[in-house]
Amino acid sequence: MKMELRRSLALAGCIFLSSCGGGTQDETIQTQDSAYQQSMDAGSQAFALERYSVAERSYREAARLALRRDDAGAIGDASYNLAVTQLAAGNPTDALATVQNARTALMMRQGREASAVEGGLPKTTQGDAGLSISHGSLNLVAAAADYRLNRLSAAAEDARLAAASPESDIALRGAFIRGLIAAKQGDGATLSAAISQLQSAKPPHSAVQQADLAELQARQVLFTQPQQAIEFASSAVGLRRNTGDYQAMARALALEGQAARATGQEARAKSLFAQASQSLGANGGSDVKPGTEARDLMNESGGLAPIQPFISQEPTQ
Repeated sequence: MKMELRRSLALAGCIFLSSCGGGTQDETIQTQDSAYQQSMDAGSQAFALERYSVAERSYREAARLALRRDDAGAIGDASYNLAVTQLAAGNPTDALATVQNARTALMMRQGREASAVEGGLPKTTQGDAGLSISHGSLNLVAAAADYRLNRLSAAAEDARLAAASPESDIALRGAFIRGLIAAKQGDGATLSAAISQLQSAKPPHSAVQQADLAELQARQVLFTQPQQAIEFASSAVGLRRNTGDYQAMARALALEGQAARATGQEARAKSLFAQASQSLGANGGSDVKPGTEARDLMNESGGLAPIQPFISQEPTQ
């Protein structure tokens, strides 16, 4: 609202002054379009601090500015970040809606190239190739959102498309999600194929790639070699912690708990389930109530501890 007000006042100034603004047209465009990058940067900073509602507002503004400029690449980037933020905030349905809107916007601009000026929106001169990368990113988010919603058939198709992306990072993450879905469906062949795709990645392997591989390997041997599954899952936990992906870390903790239970280590299993529950319960701040997954995991632990043990309690009268 304040931004719109400032724009209205600036416009009014142009009406009453015979010469409004001494800058060139390029300088004016640069000033206007720098707002896009500022919104993207603000969203990134808020996301890193887990202030997802703030990040979402920033990315929505960036998407609006990208639409104003009719820049397909910037639309893809902003909408992807928006969908990832919604997913991180625990709103997979919203993330899917964003993906669908972004796909529609990109399809309308298929084959178009942006011509952002120096200092304005990031240049997106890849044409169709640039758009295919944006679609690959969106397929990845859609697969993750559908997986969270237990829409496994839709998730599997989007993950398959992402795994075939020409961009290796997207393809490897798509393979990982394919593996997660296959493990949940009991599809050993697809799980093995996903593991092979991750193993065949060119070095050096990032911590994220190592964690993805370790988690899929744990799921592959969970019921046949549970002790080895514990080792794989424990490795994934450490890697996820180091990369700051705490939601994935909690998932790996729960997987380690399943493996421990399969080896008869019930006390260890319960502790791991409780740890996973508390990690999930701490997402989004102390004012956010624990979700279903966090409650289910604490139930698996036999109610070993409170999900949010350090939140302030309202005084009793």
